[in-house]
Formats: sequence, C-alpha cells, structure tokens
Amino acid sequence: MFNDRAIRLKQKFARGEPSPGIWMRLASATAAEVIAQAGFDWVALDTEHTPFNPETLQHILMGFQGSDTVPLVRVPWNDHVMIKQALDMGWDGVIVPQVNTAEEARRAVAACRYAPLGNRGFGPIRAGAYGPGRAEYVRHANDSVFCVIQVENVPSLEQEAEEIVRVPGIDGIWVGPCDMSSSINCFLQTDHPRIWNAVRKLFALAKEAGIPTSEGTGGASRLGCVLDMGCQWVLLGEDITFLIDSSAAVLQAYREGLTKIQQEKTAS
Repeated sequence: MFNDRAIRLKQKFARGEPSPGIWMRLASATAAEVIAQAGFDWVALDTEHTPFNPETLQHILMGFQGSDTVPLVRVPWNDHVMIKQALDMGWDGVIVPQVNTAEEARRAVAACRYAPLGNRGFGPIRAGAYGPGRAEYVRHANDSVFCVIQVENVPSLEQEAEEIVRVPGIDGIWVGPCDMSSSINCFLQTDHPRIWNAVRKLFALAKEAGIPTSEGTGGASRLGCVLDMGCQWVLLGEDITFLIDSSAAVLQAYREGLTKIQQEKTAS
C-alpha cells in the first residue's frame, strides 16, 4: 500500500508512543540519503527559512526512497498551492507554519485532503508513481498524509486553543517558541511564563483530542521536559547542528590527542 511508513507512524502516535526525528536544512540529496538510513522515525525539511527550489525539493525527497523514515516538509506558508505541490511530489506530509486560529487550521487541513474531506487539487504526479499507482495513492491519501500545524502566536492561542484542537484532520500540533515570544513583545525570551502557560494548556487539550504535539525546540538534553509535557513528536536536533558539533568534537579530540603526544615526548 502507498505510504505504509506514514500509516505506521500514525499508528505509533495512536498508541501514545514518542517518536524521534530531526530538522533537515541542507539542500543536499546526498545528505538526505545519509539521514534516511540513520533510523529516525521522521525527518522534517524546512523550506520556510531555508532556500529550496522545487527541483531540489524533489531530489531531496528521492533520498528517502525505500526508507522507513517519514519525510515531511515545512512549507513556507499556509498556502494551498505550496501544500498541493509538496504532496504531489510525494512528501508524506506537511508542517504548516503560523496556523494560529481554527479557521487557519481548517484551511491547512482542507489543502491536504481530497474531497469530500477537503479541497486538495488533483494531480499526484510523482506521488502516484507517475501514473500506474495513482488510483491506489488517491484511495489512501486522505488517511496517510500528515497535516501538522505550527501554532506561533500567544494571544491567538489563548483565545482559540479549544477551537483549534476540535478541527478534524490535524495530525500534529507543534509550537514555535521564538515567534511566540515575538507575539507578546518579548522577542527570543522563549522561557517567558506566558508562552509556556499557553503551550501547556494547548498540549493538554491536544492530548484529550488524541493529537500528538511537539514543543518545537528539540535536543536530547530536553528529553525529560519534552516527555513531561506529553509530546510525542520528539525533535532531537538538526542536520546543520550535528555537522557543526561532530566537526568540533573531532577537532577537539585531535587537539587533545596532539597535546598528549607532545607531553609524552617531552616527558621521555
């Protein structure tokens, strides 16, 4: 069946289990292939803040061919054309930024679902295996495609949290603490109590509604906090940070090793 891996991930969430994944920001099909083999449950490619043209977007997606890792793409905006194009390429789902009201959530969901559940335009070219698999893809698309919304405005969230979680068809709710801080005039003060009071209320409502959540910052060091909040989308970091950290670690190991060798030679 098309999108078996997406269905399996949805089933994992339905069982209440946490699921590890990362951000990908490198415009590299080779990096995508490497990451696809690493064993993450999901990978989210960020096209909101990093430059990707459609051809590169499709080439990166090809790196996940045959992998059990679910590839998601954060589209630049809550725009039905952008969402349609990503899904027609064959991405297993989208993350939609700045979805701060129930009406905006309904619009995002509708763009991800074929009629009668939505208004997604028909044309799954690569998603339908260029024709031979189109009918099967369409049969399962409404159930398998992920529609994840990202809530990033505190005043709106305080007013509309209950309405947002009642929108049918939401497969995940993430928050964006940085943009949330901007919405209450405390830019980048992401530990502000008002932010996390609103987030915890949203997450409690989402849990009751059976919607898995993510607190949006990530890192293995925050795992306890993430799980305490009931998050199931467990963000462990991003490819660029991994590259920076591993490069720094190797260089540091070299310097320490060189110093030790020189000290031993001096001592002898």
